[in-house]
Amino acid sequence: MENNLSHVLRNEFEDFLAQSSKEDQEVLSSFLRGLREKQKGNYVSYIGSWLETERRFLDDGTYEVSIPIKPSIMNALNIVHGGVTATLLDTTMGSMVNLSLPEGQVAVTLDMKVNYIKGGTGNKLRCQGEIISRGNKVCVTEAKVFNDENKVIALATGTFYVLPAK
Repeated sequence: MENNLSHVLRNEFEDFLAQSSKEDQEVLSSFLRGLREKQKGNYVSYIGSWLETERRFLDDGTYEVSIPIKPSIMNALNIVHGGVTATLLDTTMGSMVNLSLPEGQVAVTLDMKVNYIKGGTGNKLRCQGEIISRGNKVCVTEAKVFNDENKVIALATGTFYVLPAK
């Protein structure tokens, strides 16, 4: 037996599809792919699954997070929304700090300063970050976002507070 929420979702989904454009359907498909990947355990957060993040350490120890540029992250000017760019910077710096901590500790964003240089366009954004200073309770980081042409489109510094994991 279908529960009430499933029934509501099914109706909303059918109504959406009946009135949707091809782009609307592509955006919905992207969201659903991300949700399925989160269900499978390929992402630990919904934001990571929505952005379709790819993560890796580079040979020099720099941490890199890449995301595809797709309609769901664009603003009305047809460039990547500044909030998405800031999220990419925060994700890169925060993940890098958290991956460097011993078990039983986590880090959260305390402060972040973003400088936007140019609009995010192309097929993919790539963000590289590094830890600048590590203390017992505070880590300072920096990261840069690059476009397809390897040009910096944004940069940030971030301060992360280290606390016991719950």
